[in-house]
Amino acid sequence: MAAYKRYMIEKITSFARDAGTYLSDPDYIPNEVEKIINFEREFARILTPDEDRRNFTKMYNLHHLSEMQKIFNLMNWTKYFDWLVPSEMHEYLKSDPEIILAEPEYFDRLTKLLNSTPDEVKANYINWRYVSAWSFQLSESYDDIQQHFLKSFLGKKAKSPRWKDCASAASSRMSYASGAMYVRAHFDRSSKEAALAMIEDLRASFKAMLAVNDWMDPGTKEYALIKAEQMLSLIGYPDFLYNDTQLDDYYKNFDLHPNDHYALQVEKASIWSQRKAFRRLIEPVDREEFGTSSAVVNAFYSGVKNAITFPAAILQSPFFDRDFPKATNYGCIGAVIGHEITHGFDDQGAQFDGRGNLKDWWDPLTQKRFVERKKCIIDQYSAFSVPQTGLKVNGILTQGENIADNGGIKQAYAAYQAYLRKHGQEKRLPGLEKYNNEQLFFISYAQTWCGHTKPETLIRQLLTDPHSPYRYRVNGVVVNQPEFTNAFKCQEGAAMRYSEERRCSVW
Repeated sequence: MAAYKRYMIEKITSFARDAGTYLSDPDYIPNEVEKIINFEREFARILTPDEDRRNFTKMYNLHHLSEMQKIFNLMNWTKYFDWLVPSEMHEYLKSDPEIILAEPEYFDRLTKLLNSTPDEVKANYINWRYVSAWSFQLSESYDDIQQHFLKSFLGKKAKSPRWKDCASAASSRMSYASGAMYVRAHFDRSSKEAALAMIEDLRASFKAMLAVNDWMDPGTKEYALIKAEQMLSLIGYPDFLYNDTQLDDYYKNFDLHPNDHYALQVEKASIWSQRKAFRRLIEPVDREEFGTSSAVVNAFYSGVKNAITFPAAILQSPFFDRDFPKATNYGCIGAVIGHEITHGFDDQGAQFDGRGNLKDWWDPLTQKRFVERKKCIIDQYSAFSVPQTGLKVNGILTQGENIADNGGIKQAYAAYQAYLRKHGQEKRLPGLEKYNNEQLFFISYAQTWCGHTKPETLIRQLLTDPHSPYRYRVNGVVVNQPEFTNAFKCQEGAAMRYSEERRCSVW
């Protein structure tokens, strides 16, 4: 907190100096910063923890837009939305549409906090948030202040070059345009077909696991099989990225000019993106909308679409290569594919049906067994103490990702074994001849999460990130897999050999 306070003081002092504002009292800025921080603390206290926001049914509270004025009357909602949304949506707003309030009681807490906070503190907080968000357009000295804070807070040793910040801004705000540039220059289209084939292998593996599942009733199992079959696969890129006419049409209302300065370009891009998002409220749901840049190295599952998305950038080495041994492909990208499929059946994904509708399709007894298995994962990960932090993994916050990690590697291993049964054993990898196919599979899986995280970053991750630290995304997963124990012939009593009673398995 000391580093954050110092960061705020340095940045606000620089703002005041560059604006030509003279402050006779040297304690004014530090005192006002302390008030802002205290307000932020109180603001954080009224927020519902992420661990308590995993039940979407509890958060699906329908109200009419007109009710917002009664629920939170400290602002004029009609004026707010008239100003915020595109003009073509004003008629939609006049129809008093239904809206979802995730946490109606939050507005009660917010009202009390705002009523008890001096106007000057609220104004200073808003100004701080605004100028902090837009300080990227200022001189490099502001970058230096930011870097000094990030070094203290996250252990970041050097600031990013400005070209990276610009590229990131363009990629995040113009995802399809940046994605088109990437796939046209760097992506082999045949990798898309190879990835689709692997996804079908993993889907078949998951369905085979469901077929022999012994804790689900027949009705729930059948519903799960249908959902797995209805899960969409959005791979590589949307096809229109190769069509200039369609790409131009997508950005037809995005009005940029060559003489626009950088900050204005970012502002225009943000407004355009926000208004396009609002227009989706009056458009049919498109489950096949890609929704992200193809240049992103990541993978996603959407419960409201029941779709997995794999951008082109992740379909490359070291995650995937058509010329790699199948052991490495299944261990790397195969486990990631299985991870995303399993998200459709983790504690959150299981609340949606095959079309992405919020629906309870679980038999009560099967639901009870699911909760018991989920609790095993929660308790197991909650016992992991993270060195250099004094903290343990938050098993509740990370349960969805841990369920997906464990289910994903199990599906990938089963799919790889199916491949070996069909094609026979692979040749051993040159330089790694001492490892057999099964061992190479698990080594490849572990390599996916190979990395070094500084203690400062680890602490922040443990408090806020729904993913477990890398070490536990590897060791916490393989100890639950008897196939790992067999592959490496782990002896009785070895740290990486869990007894059957200690192992956890949901899927």
